[in-house]
Amino acid sequence: MTAHGVSLVTLDIAGTSVDEGGAVYVALRDTVEKHLGEPIPDDRFDRWKGTGKRQAIEGLLRESGVPAEKNVLDAVESDFTAMLLAAYRKTPPTALPGVHDAFGALRQRGIKIVLQTGYSRQIAEPLLEQVGWEIGRDIDGVITSDQVRMSRPSPYLIFRAMEIAGVQSVDEVLVGGDTPNDLRAGTNAGARYVVGVLTGAHDAATLRPEPHTHILESAAKIPELLG
Repeated sequence: MTAHGVSLVTLDIAGTSVDEGGAVYVALRDTVEKHLGEPIPDDRFDRWKGTGKRQAIEGLLRESGVPAEKNVLDAVESDFTAMLLAAYRKTPPTALPGVHDAFGALRQRGIKIVLQTGYSRQIAEPLLEQVGWEIGRDIDGVITSDQVRMSRPSPYLIFRAMEIAGVQSVDEVLVGGDTPNDLRAGTNAGARYVVGVLTGAHDAATLRPEPHTHILESAAKIPELLG
C-alpha cells in the first residue's frame, strides 16, 4: 500500500484521461437518432453518458419506445463504431494536459494505473494507440465495457481493474471520471476515493450532487491529492 493507502488509480478514458473532442457523444446521438427518425431530448440522452455504449444504445431505444432486439442493437452499434472511428481518424484523440505526467508520477510511487471505459475494445485499442499509451510502459491495463456483464453505474469495470492490478481491497482504490455514472460506479464499488473531474462531459454543478469524495479540475491533479 502506498500514499494515502492507494494502490490503484482507475480512470475513465474519454473526457477524463483523453481529449477526444466529445466525438463519442456526437456519434452516439447521431446514430441513435438516425435509427429513431427523431431527436432525443437532452435530459434523456445525458442520463446515459458514461455508461457502456451498447448499454446506452439499448437504453435510449427502449426509452424512446423502440424494441431493442439483438439485430437492431448490433446494427446501431456497428454504425456508431464506424462513425466514431472515422472521427478519430480525422481528428486523433490526445492525452489531456498533464495526465501523462500524472500517470508517470503515480507509477513511480508504485500505484497501478488501469483505465476503464464504456467503449468496446474495438474502439479503445486504436484510441490508445493514437494517444501513444502502451500497457506496461504508460499504464498497467485497460478494461472495456464488452468485458463485463454490466457497465456503469454498476461497479464491475472497477472490480475487473482491481483484478488486473492485483488489488484485493476497495479501500486501496481511487476511481475517477467525468460523468455522474462514473461517480455512481465508484461509489457502488465502495472505492476509498471517488473523484469527479471537470475536463469532460459535465460541469461542477452537475457532478457535485452525485456521490463523491473530491471534485478536481483535472485528473492531472490526482498526484497532488494523494500527497
